Amino acid sequence: MGFLIKFFLSFAVVYFLLKSFVAYLIRKRGRQSSNYRQQRSSQPRQPETQHERIIEYQKKNFESSDIEDADFVEIKDSSNS
Repeated sequence: MGFLIKFFLSFAVVYFLLKSFVAYLIRKRGRQSSNYRQQRSSQPRQPETQHERIIEYQKKNFESSDIEDADFVEIKDSSNS
């Protein structure tokens, strides 16, 4: 009788160890594939037409241009006075 209990206990321990190991591998593989998907989607796509290439070039020029301060003139409302 003692042998049967030891067998079932050892079987349960091995079962849970294998189950947790498989779950770990699945999580690790899922994380790697999601990182791969993020890297693939974050790569800039190449413009396909001449018009898109021009627009991309203009966007890059605009983003890299120096920022200049603008002078604002305060307009006072004369109806409040």
